[in-house]
Amino acid sequence: MNILIVDDHSGYLKSLKNIVSYAFEDAKNLEITESLNCENAIQTIKHRVAINKTFDLAIIDYIMPSYTEEEINNGGDLCTYLKKVMPSCKTIINTGILEDFTLFEIDQKIKPDALTLKSDLSVEDYIKVIQEVVQGKKFKSLYVSEKINEIWKHQTFAQEQNRKIVELLALGYKIKEIANALSLSEVAIQKRIVKIKEALEIKDSNTSILREAKRRGYV
Repeated sequence: MNILIVDDHSGYLKSLKNIVSYAFEDAKNLEITESLNCENAIQTIKHRVAINKTFDLAIIDYIMPSYTEEEINNGGDLCTYLKKVMPSCKTIINTGILEDFTLFEIDQKIKPDALTLKSDLSVEDYIKVIQEVVQGKKFKSLYVSEKINEIWKHQTFAQEQNRKIVELLALGYKIKEIANALSLSEVAIQKRIVKIKEALEIKDSNTSILREAKRRGYV
């Protein structure tokens, strides 16, 4: 059993290593490889590919320092890369991120076998999740499931371009700048903003979009 754990907090990484050890205490030849950042993880994965020795499971933190040389900006990109070069490897993304849009993006685009919050599970529950993921089961923690379902309830935000508009507004982009960034006309952006306001049940300025989106935990 070969396990990769990637987390830039050494204390938490050590805790995960102990949890994995408990989860597979009866496994023969358990090998746990640790990485503290995306760059080291990429080099480790490349080495394993070169010697034809794959990982059975990878537990990856989402927010980590980027590795620009390989365009790995976070643990999500790392997970995507790993799934490409080691398709049989099961993946768990473990994060402290709480924003609904981010969790939705991870679930829909990266599609890890499990998506959990660091504060959402007891040690006993996490041991069970790890064991079940290796057996081929999928898992989302309760908080994650609730947040993703909240997005699906408002089909407006299930559309990526609408989520991007809210995120760009949060960064201070003007309508023209958003149109350029998304390769849409300003009229198209304005129409989408109307739909976004309807979904958020607001009727005033664009600033209210940000306030309400933040209040709901979307961004």
